[in-house]
Amino acid sequence: MKIPQRKDEHIYHTMGSDVTCKTPAGFDDVTLVHSALPEISYADIDTSVELFGKRIDAPLMISALTGGSELTGKINKSLAKLAHAYNVPISVGSQRAMHAESSLRPTYEIRSYAPDVLLFSNVGIAQLITMSDDEVEHMVSSIGADVLAVHLNPLQEALQPEGDTNFSGGIGRLREIKDALSIPVIVKETGAGISYEAASRISFLDGIDVAGVGGTSFAAVEYHRTTDEMRKNIARSFWDWGVPTVASIVECIEVFDTLIASGGVRTGIDIAKSVALGATCAGIAQPFLSAVYKRPHDEARHYVETLIEELRITMFLVGAASINDLRNAPVVVGGTTRDYLFERGFSVEYLARKGDIR
Repeated sequence: MKIPQRKDEHIYHTMGSDVTCKTPAGFDDVTLVHSALPEISYADIDTSVELFGKRIDAPLMISALTGGSELTGKINKSLAKLAHAYNVPISVGSQRAMHAESSLRPTYEIRSYAPDVLLFSNVGIAQLITMSDDEVEHMVSSIGADVLAVHLNPLQEALQPEGDTNFSGGIGRLREIKDALSIPVIVKETGAGISYEAASRISFLDGIDVAGVGGTSFAAVEYHRTTDEMRKNIARSFWDWGVPTVASIVECIEVFDTLIASGGVRTGIDIAKSVALGATCAGIAQPFLSAVYKRPHDEARHYVETLIEELRITMFLVGAASINDLRNAPVVVGGTTRDYLFERGFSVEYLARKGDIR
């Protein structure tokens, strides 16, 4: 199958089929402690934060989505304009297509639409293993990216017919490319989360995007793509495979100071909870795709403004005038997420006692 066709199929199924994880991200198990006496002015609340040396206006990122076809190029253009309008970071989708076919590079070239935003380049670890340092440098520089995100997607690669399943030597290659590039290098999952053990093995990197279970399931996407009954059954079995987002945040924040929370983040309250758990910012993908896919640009703007307003109200209700204050706000983790983390050996009591003055 040609690359543009595969990229378009991913979009069509993400938009037209049920591809949402059945296992929740865990945000319903997280409660921010309400402050009846916030002692701040709502008008003074500052949602800005620094990420990889750039000041962004909110702890929000338009996560990696697409590229590699005419349709996806238009989507990337719309998303770039959105990122520019609100000064939030954006990542292109996997540049595997561009590396394989140079004619597809324009579908990733969005810098002219977002000249000042924090832009993430994106390549899979299976592809990184086979690329030279010069090829990676060219891939990053050709789109004017500020950060390289290497996506970890063993589940997706194992399920898709076109998958690259040789991950041998991936950690060593990550160390090499970190040393070779002059920009930050991070890793991100693609919907299956990252455990403490995996994070610990790559602690030499500049950051991590957990991309946990709770949002779009790429096993579900592959389920809808295939017509082979056996492959469908296998993809169905792995629909919810992985570490839920909230649990992944708690595990990985012990390793990385710079952490992006993604996977089932849908509201400004989810963003606030992510920050209170330790994340630097939160990434959202599918809702942004939905907002720009065959719909007016105004809907995407409305969604961003709603997210930021929900975040501001949440900050007001916990007495946080800044993102740093929000990071120090107490948060209670209960339910299935607490049970999961307890069994994994992670305590969450300290999260509930942050800022304790008793």
